[in-house]
Amino acid sequence: MSCYLIEELLPLYIEGDTSVETNKIVAEHLQSCESCRKLYLEMKELITLIQTPHLMPYIDEKEEKRKFEKRYYGKLIYRASIMFGVGYVMMIILYWLI
Repeated sequence: MSCYLIEELLPLYIEGDTSVETNKIVAEHLQSCESCRKLYLEMKELITLIQTPHLMPYIDEKEEKRKFEKRYYGKLIYRASIMFGVGYVMMIILYWLI
């Protein structure tokens, strides 16, 4: 079976939603294919982390929002100041030419 099909089946295989025959095919492929086996281990680890919430790191949503706004508005102010500076320089150049 191709790696593409195995990759599509892996989430179902990990959750136990595949048939016995499909389980056998996927298991055989995982034994012979290193890249699919690595993907399987990564997916299984991720699902294990999701199923155990006490292992998930705490994320302070207010702090993340504040950091995002600081980055976003910082870039916005920077761009506005650049545009103002360019406009000011252009006005000075036009004043000297006239």
